[in-house]
Amino acid sequence: MKSALAKITGSILALVVTLPAAALAQTAASPAATAGPQPHIAAPAPSYDFGTVLEGTPVKHEFTIRNTGQADLIIGHVQTSCGCTVAQSDKKRLAPGEETQLPVTFDTRHERGHASRRIDVYTNDPQTPDLALEIQGVVRRESEATPDEVVFDAVRKETEQSREVAITYNGKDRNFKITKVSNSNPNIAVTQEPGLKLRVALRKTMPPGPFQDTIEVATTGRPVEIPVYGRIVGDLVTEPAQVSFGILPHGQGAMRIVRLTNNGPRPVAIKEVSTTSPGVVAKVEPVAAGKEYKITLQLRKGYPDGQLHGQLVITTDDPEQTSLTVPFYGIVGSFKG
Repeated sequence: MKSALAKITGSILALVVTLPAAALAQTAASPAATAGPQPHIAAPAPSYDFGTVLEGTPVKHEFTIRNTGQADLIIGHVQTSCGCTVAQSDKKRLAPGEETQLPVTFDTRHERGHASRRIDVYTNDPQTPDLALEIQGVVRRESEATPDEVVFDAVRKETEQSREVAITYNGKDRNFKITKVSNSNPNIAVTQEPGLKLRVALRKTMPPGPFQDTIEVATTGRPVEIPVYGRIVGDLVTEPAQVSFGILPHGQGAMRIVRLTNNGPRPVAIKEVSTTSPGVVAKVEPVAAGKEYKITLQLRKGYPDGQLHGQLVITTDDPEQTSLTVPFYGIVGSFKG
């Protein structure tokens, strides 16, 4: 009898040991484990849409939290996403049928367009231990530019181009106006036109290569900043303009090709090629001396897992384009950003 009982007991123990963790957790959370009266959290309106407001306007709202269960509901930690603050509720313990208010303030500074924030309310409700609330709406800037950035992409050298930018005012000041417009790059001219409009002109004196600038628009209200960037194409052209190594397995190397073409009348020699990353080696070969070159980028094997980024630097004897850069990027192995 004792031997048979020992065998049965051993079998039961073996069954418990071999149960997976998920099964044990499910057993612990089964109705039998939570028998008896239980609390239950409810929010009649878990999502609040504040409509459209101007940037910087604080949005305030009170969510109603109610206990629709049969036991006391205990409100514990309340966690919010960035840009939102929650004041403490009046009550931390709600008897069955009781409710309380959860005041929320959303800081709309530095927001633009559709904005959404989540508020997590953690309680002792076994069915809903984490209640998610949401506050959302549209945030408009008092003053904004259309387009919000000016791009001059792949413009041939000694070519003039221009773009128009409109300033929109969403406030209540009837006397709103632009008071001053400035930028730092002498090869970009910005002039004010009637009707809150700007004319951004790229002068033909802009040298080959990438460029950037910022237009600062002072107004009777909030200022507006407009990024300006682009690339002037000279006689020397790289193809592609940037290199992607893609997503590579752990430790694997890779090779990519960049071609430099000289479209000018005089021959150009490449004096040196290098990279800003120790894991990428550059090598140059002439295809047609003075006119075309093949540059090989070799990613070494064993490069550490993570993001790969850097630049290929090409040094030439061209007086206008003594140095050209080609960005490269990629991800090696398992990367968690």
